[in-house]
Amino acid sequence: MPVASLNVLIADDHPYSREVVSRIVTALGHRVTAVDGGHAALEAFADTHFDVAVIDRRMPDMDGAAVAIAMKARVGHPRLVALSGDDPADMLPGLFDVVLQKPVEAAVLARALTGRM
Repeated sequence: MPVASLNVLIADDHPYSREVVSRIVTALGHRVTAVDGGHAALEAFADTHFDVAVIDRRMPDMDGAAVAIAMKARVGHPRLVALSGDDPADMLPGLFDVVLQKPVEAAVLARALTGRM
């Protein structure tokens, strides 16, 4: 069964990682807004409804956990997917809907976006 197109926010300070994830998400037929940090993610989130936010764990301006906490404080927050180069067990339990290890495979990311993990 085809999945409806999602509006996806991608926040990653590393340009290559941001580009790779953006291309995967776009190839899956979803709309992408890609930003380079936590503050930019919250600014985008304030102006636009996102179905899913894919957030890098470590960003210099604001880490992914702080971004997720701020998003969860708002009604109608998106599905939260963390990308981490660190051990996923190091994440705060229950903060993200899914924690994925970098580099992420397209099929794994596709399932995470739709909640089919």
